[in-house]
Amino acid sequence: MPELPVSGQPILLVLLFAIGATVGSFLNVCIFRIPESESIVIPPSRCMSCGKRLRFIDLIPVLSALIFRFRCRYCGHRYSGQYPLVEALTGAYFVAALLILTPSIEAVVAIIVACSLLVIFFIDLRYLIIPDGLSAIILVCGLVLDGWRLATLGWAQQAIVFRQVIADKAHTVYFPQSVLGILVGAGLFYLISWVAAKVFRKETMGGGDVKLAGAMGAVLGPGYVFFSYALLSIVLGAVVGVLLIAARFRSRRDYIPFGPMMAVAGMAMMLWGQPIANAITALYHL
Repeated sequence: MPELPVSGQPILLVLLFAIGATVGSFLNVCIFRIPESESIVIPPSRCMSCGKRLRFIDLIPVLSALIFRFRCRYCGHRYSGQYPLVEALTGAYFVAALLILTPSIEAVVAIIVACSLLVIFFIDLRYLIIPDGLSAIILVCGLVLDGWRLATLGWAQQAIVFRQVIADKAHTVYFPQSVLGILVGAGLFYLISWVAAKVFRKETMGGGDVKLAGAMGAVLGPGYVFFSYALLSIVLGAVVGVLLIAARFRSRRDYIPFGPMMAVAGMAMMLWGQPIANAITALYHL
């Protein structure tokens, strides 16, 4: 009897959302504790206002926030809507990854990368930093995924091939896409950062952005998919920047973090990388 696709199993989809939302609850802990250099394991979850340890009923993803109306049931302090938002987004991404990528190593990598990017989004938005550890997780995911593809598809199909004839003898070098992607990604964003600093006479992109670009290069590779990611990040940054200035939430002199735009673009590329790249290349007739 043939197996049903994931989309034909609603109970499985609900379970995937619940698992993702639970992971999202842990991501909230990371968002608040990593910038403060606190352990993400100890102490257990507690109210940020009264310090009361939260019980199971307080930690049901999404539902606890709705049941208690976004307030601590011990002290009544209202807490951020970020908690259920991150939980819902993570749950939705789990479902989307399995529906779009099917159960595969690509889906697992997409989920891990997206979780890291979601944490980066909120940390950079609030603290204007991108923790190196999160970029390292994404980079390792890229190396592992590339290694798996090299093992299953072979170096001839998966690696970047360089051929050179020297003294009438052909020499062939196979270069892993993930490693070349790191160099291209970090190099491109470093160049953009350097040029922008010269043009605008101020720092427009930090070292964390460059490291994150290198990590995303490891996942997306050095080709059109990564360049589409870079372009999408820049366009998002420009649009958001203009809107914030127009709405007077920011002035021209204010620093607007670029990490959140890179995170949003990265999460999209992990699911629809090739279609987005195809659309962008067709748009610019590349």
